Amino acid sequence: MAFIHISGPARVEGFPKVASTTIQVGAVLGFHASGFVSHAVAASTVIVGVSQRKIASTDDDYAQNSLIPVIIPGPDDTFEADITSAVQSDVGEVYDLTQIASGTAQSVDRTSSTNAVVTVVGFISGSKVLVKFNGFFGYAKSTTT
Repeated sequence: MAFIHISGPARVEGFPKVASTTIQVGAVLGFHASGFVSHAVAASTVIVGVSQRKIASTDDDYAQNSLIPVIIPGPDDTFEADITSAVQSDVGEVYDLTQIASGTAQSVDRTSSTNAVVTVVGFISGSKVLVKFNGFFGYAKSTTT
């Protein structure tokens, strides 16, 4: 289960990761309370991006806050994502992410739209859809003075 970049400019930047946490390629990342990136949780509304590097407990930098490459999704980026029981009428619908265990990538949660993390923009099969991210780092809240 992973989010795979299909089209768009794929802007990639390095972000420091949470130490001692496994991350899968294609995992959706958000900011952890520590300020480092880690798996986005089901309630995430601001998405940093999609991991382009696997972090395993056997990696030399596993226990460090090293930089990992992240695709920062923009309005022109489309991703292929796993989903359960998708139908053509899901196109145009907004959904959340599934809750996952560390080290695995999320999928689209067709049963929840509370946080509206992704919009389905294409139907591939009952288990695959095309999505765009609704809340990503480029649209993060800012304060004005």
